[in-house]
Amino acid sequence: MSRRSEKVGNTLKKALSEIIRLNFDFKVLVSVAEVDISPDLSQARVYLSVMADNELKNSVRDNLENNKSNIKNSISDFIKLRKVPELIFILDETIEKAERIQRLIDQANISSVQE
Repeated sequence: MSRRSEKVGNTLKKALSEIIRLNFDFKVLVSVAEVDISPDLSQARVYLSVMADNELKNSVRDNLENNKSNIKNSISDFIKLRKVPELIFILDETIEKAERIQRLIDQANISSVQE
């Protein structure tokens, strides 16, 4: 990732976090975990961390997808770009995977202590 795309990605992450916080009321914790922007700044993969069940997670992502044009318009309030990148919203499962691995490790530790 080039220095410019990294800077734009970081600024876009902050902007999207603020836009979601101000414009949406999801009743669950939604955070922008990462923004991976293409070198030509045409696409931005927005990884979302949503603390909810799978159905609600998909609902949050779909809601953001359906409001993509409004979100893109709001981005110009935070960052000046000639062209706002195409946003692709992706659910980030990293936290859930880490928790699952930790539970498995804890279970293995408990089993070995009991033996």
